[in-house]
Amino acid sequence: MEHTRQFRPLSELNLMDNFLFHEMLLQEDVREEFCRILLKTILNKEVRHVKVTPQKTILGADTNKHGIRLDAYIEAVVGSDSIDADVVPDIYDIEPNRTYERETLPKRMRYYHGMIDSRFLQAGQTYDKLPNVVIIFILPYDPFGKDRMVYTIRNEVLEEPDIEYNDGALKMILYTKGNTKDSGKELQDMLKYMEESTADNVTNQDIESVHHLVNRVKSRKEVDLNYMKSWEWDDYNKKLGIQEGIELGRSEGLEKGIAKGIQSLILSCRKHNISNEDILADLMSNFDLTQEEAQEYLDRFSG
Repeated sequence: MEHTRQFRPLSELNLMDNFLFHEMLLQEDVREEFCRILLKTILNKEVRHVKVTPQKTILGADTNKHGIRLDAYIEAVVGSDSIDADVVPDIYDIEPNRTYERETLPKRMRYYHGMIDSRFLQAGQTYDKLPNVVIIFILPYDPFGKDRMVYTIRNEVLEEPDIEYNDGALKMILYTKGNTKDSGKELQDMLKYMEESTADNVTNQDIESVHHLVNRVKSRKEVDLNYMKSWEWDDYNKKLGIQEGIELGRSEGLEKGIAKGIQSLILSCRKHNISNEDILADLMSNFDLTQEEAQEYLDRFSG
């Protein structure tokens, strides 16, 4: 049985959906206020001035080196009315990410830190000119299995944990469905709104402001047109990736065993950025697996 991906109109998209989040950053009259509120809620600090670069690309040191593309690259000064020429602004990267990458996430975040740092210091500059860099991933799954809503990661001296070791590098992972005991209500409500961006989940003034911005973006004809074009192209690639994966998976399965065939399908679907839900559906329909069996294979071959 062929699995068909159901179309979702723009009005039903949430902030955790790549297209809507990216459009919020592309709209010049929306992005700074949107990111300012997000940072304020995540950091629990007043953020008065931000400069946002959407989809910022940082190239590798050479043509054969891996570059990165950051969803929301934000320069911000906390508690100041403006970015002064003598003040080095903190750098924030916010990445909502539905793709399951539990095993590779720590090294991905490490690489992001290194690439961001590499573009700052000029020859002869001292290291105090390096900005503080905070990388924030927002995930719909728990990468560590501890059911926390907030995971904060920083370097420390293992033998003397009381020593303050501030290298300006911080990572935060926010799990949208995590236990709310370790986070404030404002953050809990904001993450819930990001997962379901509807009026029913507007619980405070900041989220109401974000909701108005979301509705402004969704109401724009050019955004709706971009979404239709994006969906059609994305749908084509997904179908192509699934078909390639099925054909390769079946041939590999016949020759080397069913597990190898399933692995080939999963890797091919990953290459085409197909969602976990679509992969599970195709594993079940093409290899006669139960949902539990399909999930076990997906976890096994997604590392």
